[in-house]
Amino acid sequence: MRYVESGSWYEGLYPDKAPVIPAARSFSCIHDGGARSCVLLAHGYAGYPGELVSPALALYQAGFDCHVPRLPGMGTSGEDFINTSSDDWLGLVDHALADLERRYERVFLLGHSMGCLLCVIAQTGHRCDGMVLAMPAFLIPSLDGDAMRELSRHRKDVPASWSQDLRYHLHYENAPCDDPVLGREYYSHVYPAQLYQMSLLSTRARAAMEHLAVPTLILASHSDAVVDGDACARYADVAHVVYIEGATHFVFYDIDPGCERRALDETVSFLSRLG
Repeated sequence: MRYVESGSWYEGLYPDKAPVIPAARSFSCIHDGGARSCVLLAHGYAGYPGELVSPALALYQAGFDCHVPRLPGMGTSGEDFINTSSDDWLGLVDHALADLERRYERVFLLGHSMGCLLCVIAQTGHRCDGMVLAMPAFLIPSLDGDAMRELSRHRKDVPASWSQDLRYHLHYENAPCDDPVLGREYYSHVYPAQLYQMSLLSTRARAAMEHLAVPTLILASHSDAVVDGDACARYADVAHVVYIEGATHFVFYDIDPGCERRALDETVSFLSRLG
C-alpha cells in the first residue's frame, strides 16, 4: 500500500483545511511495472479509504492495480465536510476516471454505499469495463431529502448519538485507533445539507441504472440497516444481484467474517472474469 493523493484529481474541488486522519489517507496498491487493468474504489458518505482496504488488497492479489482516493471533506473534519457538496465528491471520481482510462487498458469501478452512486453516475461519461456496487444507497428509508433541504436552511449541524462498535473488523493500519476521531467529527452529527446532496445523487444514480450498459455486480443484504437491500432487485435485468444474507451495511469489514469473505470472493471472481 502506498499512501498517495493525486493532486490533479482534486483540482478545482474543495481544498480541505484540516489534516487528514491516518485511516482516511488515499492509497494505491500498484504492481511493479504496473498492471493492464485497474480498479478505482469509491468509499461512501462520511466514509474514508481505510474502509476499503480488504477489497483493494484482494483485487491487488488478483492482479489489478487499485486506487482508493479520499473524497473531499471526508476523513478530515466536520467543518470541511460542511463546505463540500456532491459536485466535489462526484468531481473527484470523474477526474480519477479520466486519468485512469488514459493509463490502463481496462478500468473497473467498485463503490460502497454512496460511493456506488458516484460510480454509476460517473461511468456514463467515461470508459468503464465493469462495476461492483456494494450495498448501494439507491434507497435510504431514513433519509427524507426534502426535509434535509429545509433543515439545512436553518442548521448546518445537528448533534447525533454515536458509540464505537468494536465488533467490526476494521483493516486499516493500526485499526481501530482512528474510529473515535472519525466518530467525533462525522458520526456524532447530522449534516442536513450533505444528506440532501446524497439524496440528489440517489435520484441521478437510479435514473442512470435504467440505461446501464456496463457489466455490473450488485452486493446487497436484506439485513442492511442503512439502505434498502430490496431496492436492488429491480435492477436484476441489467446487473447480477447477489444477496449476502446476514451481512451488515459495512460488508467489507463485517461483524461476520464469513459475510466479508463472501463479498470479497464474489467481487474478485466477477472482476477477474472481466479483466
